[in-house]
Amino acid sequence: MALIPQSFIADLLNRVDIVDVVGQHVKLKKAGANYQGLCPFHSEKSPSFSVSPTKQFYHCFGCGAHGSAISFLMEYSGLGYVDAIEELARSAGLDVPREERTANDVARQQQAMALSEVMSSAADWYRQQLKGSTRAVEYLKGRGLTGEIAKRYSLGYAPDGWQGLEAVFGSYANDEVAKTLVEGGLLIQGGQTEGSPVTKPAVKRYDRFRDRVMFPIRNPKGQTIGFGGRILDQGEPKYLNSPETPLFSKGNTLYGLFEARQAIRAQEYVLVCEGYMDVVALAQLGFPNAVATLGTACTANHVRMLLRQTDKVVFSFDGDSAGQRAAQRALEACLPLMSDDKEIRFLFLPTEHDPDSYVRAYGAPAFEKVIKEAMSISSFFFKIASEDHDLTTPEGRAHTHHAAKPLLLSMPPIALRTQILRELAIRTNTTPAELEAFCGLTVVPVRQTSYQPAQAKQTHYQNNQSNYSNTGNRQGAPWQASKGSAKRVATQNIEPPKAPTDLAEQMLRVLIQFPHLGKALDSNQRALALKAAEQRSANALALMKDLLSQCDQVELIPGENGKSDTVGAGAFAMFQDQLSRSELASMYEVLRKRVMDSDLELEGAAADLDGAFKKLELIHLKQEMTDIAQKIAGETASDEDKARYRELGEKLKFS
Repeated sequence: MALIPQSFIADLLNRVDIVDVVGQHVKLKKAGANYQGLCPFHSEKSPSFSVSPTKQFYHCFGCGAHGSAISFLMEYSGLGYVDAIEELARSAGLDVPREERTANDVARQQQAMALSEVMSSAADWYRQQLKGSTRAVEYLKGRGLTGEIAKRYSLGYAPDGWQGLEAVFGSYANDEVAKTLVEGGLLIQGGQTEGSPVTKPAVKRYDRFRDRVMFPIRNPKGQTIGFGGRILDQGEPKYLNSPETPLFSKGNTLYGLFEARQAIRAQEYVLVCEGYMDVVALAQLGFPNAVATLGTACTANHVRMLLRQTDKVVFSFDGDSAGQRAAQRALEACLPLMSDDKEIRFLFLPTEHDPDSYVRAYGAPAFEKVIKEAMSISSFFFKIASEDHDLTTPEGRAHTHHAAKPLLLSMPPIALRTQILRELAIRTNTTPAELEAFCGLTVVPVRQTSYQPAQAKQTHYQNNQSNYSNTGNRQGAPWQASKGSAKRVATQNIEPPKAPTDLAEQMLRVLIQFPHLGKALDSNQRALALKAAEQRSANALALMKDLLSQCDQVELIPGENGKSDTVGAGAFAMFQDQLSRSELASMYEVLRKRVMDSDLELEGAAADLDGAFKKLELIHLKQEMTDIAQKIAGETASDEDKARYRELGEKLKFS
């Protein structure tokens, strides 16, 4: 087995045109330097999906989807990484080369391929068994399901036997066969049976799923990665899922998402249920845009997957205490990922109903009505924060603040958080400022009543700015304090930083577009860049440090016939994929949005960067001269200081 060289991938992205690749699936129109269209990854009425031919990169300002031509094929067509590269290579008339990989890499891929083939074979066998089981077919008909829906979701049946899958994979006594089936979660391996004096004790191996209707769980490419089984008669557990395997993770999987993607885009929302039977039954009843969390708590990964598909998510839960707890966990998973263009609601059905039974009892129009009237995320927030607390008493209001604090702190600094905070302040008879201070969302004003030297003022400002950046900001920029805080600080007569605050972002914008310029910086330039970022905020400093480190990892395309190494058109796209794996990926997302429409070329970028460093050098010379002047005024300057003062004066005269 072999690995595709990174140099080939870079060359491939230089040869293909992402506008052509995306344009085969999305109707694009020229809009300035870029092309725009309706995002294929979520429903929208006005185009927010931008494709840059110069950067060979796409970005949706609505749902955040972004990437190279390779990423687009993976996300849109459900192709794997290697498959997407091979598809692009065929379109460019190139053969994909390979590099030898480590034994561990080979072993992991072989394991994944083996498990994938096993799960596919098992799903086929279960489907065949359903056709021959009158009892299972009658059960599905009794739930109102047609053969068409059963086919769409590839439903099957696991017979009531202990070694049914031996008919597909051979004897369970074969250790290699058993090992793969155990890894795939299809087989349970127990203790040993008693053997004779001359025979080795046998290991107990038997099917995990027996006498159950089988629901294959598929990944975005449509490959079976696990199963859910529903018992036909009475018994426990009623529902049984595959265990965690190298292919299947409950926290990263949504049942029915593969089948529901087109319906979600058409309906412009997704309905999240608690089980696969709800999903299949709702599809039968006219709601094919439903998915399920497979009996586990909703995770942040689930929410990310949902918000990539649509701007509106409706969670459906039972009205009992278990449903309330599940809804609260979903709320906690959603809040950190909220944005002002997303809508999340919570639907609580009567305790005697699930979505399937509710639609059958009251009809599809009634169900559509309760979906539209579902509780907003802000209303559910207030319900959770104030539940069992008496808001007529100081203690009850304090308990509500205590419950709301971690929820508010988990939210990004968006308009919705501000609105929730103001509403909560009204409900608890307090002021927004007091509630913000309690939650640690603002800077406590510091009055200056006496003279401070310039150096002390500068240090105070930097400390204040750093503290604010670490407690969140209101503009959405991870490295920039809000406009409101800037105004508050300005009224306190605190001296601003010596470096203009736009120089740090100017350099960040250049480096994220042209990382090889960052790779070529010398130690003095790096120190200047870090100093400018430090004077901006603590987050800006962290971002600059990480970005310079990321730039150092960039590989140039080797030149041919003695020519120097070059940067290809696909360099931006590859670098963004690299940044997406960084711990600061969310900060890079904000910065990336700001440069998507930039038509800056390499020559101009190099000039901008050089100009920024010259300004920073000049600022530092002036600051040094000011510091020495203070020494001279205080009669503490040495002869060396005075000589340096004259030297700086000459430099600044001709700068």
